[in-house]
Amino acid sequence: MSLAATRVGAPTAPRSLVMLHGIFGWGRNWQTIARAVTAARPEYACWLVDLPHHGGSAAGRHGDTIRGCAADLKDWASAAGVTPDVVLGHSFGGKVALAWAGRRADVAVQAWIIDSTPEAKPAGGGAWEMLRIVRGLPRRLPAREPAIAAIMAGGFSRGVAVWMATNLVRDGDSFVWRLDFDAVTALMESFFETDLWPIIGAPAPGHDYHFLKASTSSAMSDEAARRIELAAHPRVHLHRREGTHWIHAERPDVVVDLLVANLP
Repeated sequence: MSLAATRVGAPTAPRSLVMLHGIFGWGRNWQTIARAVTAARPEYACWLVDLPHHGGSAAGRHGDTIRGCAADLKDWASAAGVTPDVVLGHSFGGKVALAWAGRRADVAVQAWIIDSTPEAKPAGGGAWEMLRIVRGLPRRLPAREPAIAAIMAGGFSRGVAVWMATNLVRDGDSFVWRLDFDAVTALMESFFETDLWPIIGAPAPGHDYHFLKASTSSAMSDEAARRIELAAHPRVHLHRREGTHWIHAERPDVVVDLLVANLP
């Protein structure tokens, strides 16, 4: 299997919730929420998956695109013997989750898209700016602190900068980025280019889509939010909550409460 994953929950839990991180992240970003959800809903096990080129995962088999990652996720689930009842993703992972659900018209599934969007739009935003900053740094650094300082100088908080710098790993007497920035660039370009409106425009039977929009984030445009709210299908939902694009990290209780109340 090309994707690495960690399981959280009781060994006998009969239902599966797959969690996907955003660009630059890895599955363990979701550990706190996974533990809280499985404590409140013990019938669920959470699978924290590393997407291609992230964490412990190698390159995928289906190309560095949103749909390629969705195909890799499908292959992983089949190989691991996991039948997801729910798939959730943040940002880039949210669009992968939506694309994966669109491939599974044959089964009932619930998808959670955390501060992401089905729309195609011009490249931009915090993650795109982060990529510009780190691509401008040397591939090899004497310590993590110069990267943290450069990221903060680009307008990011120290917390986000420190988190990003965990992608620097020691190699001898210096640090190198473990991310393949060419692959990450291709993944992000696919994120902005991919239009997934047809999936929620005509949801498959038994499909249930929940979008969480953070109040101060531009990941989902206001036009896209209105379009989701006006969706004719009763199983397409938009939840608006106060917070930034990193709402799952800064306010995990918000995500936990929504999941615990709405999981099937």
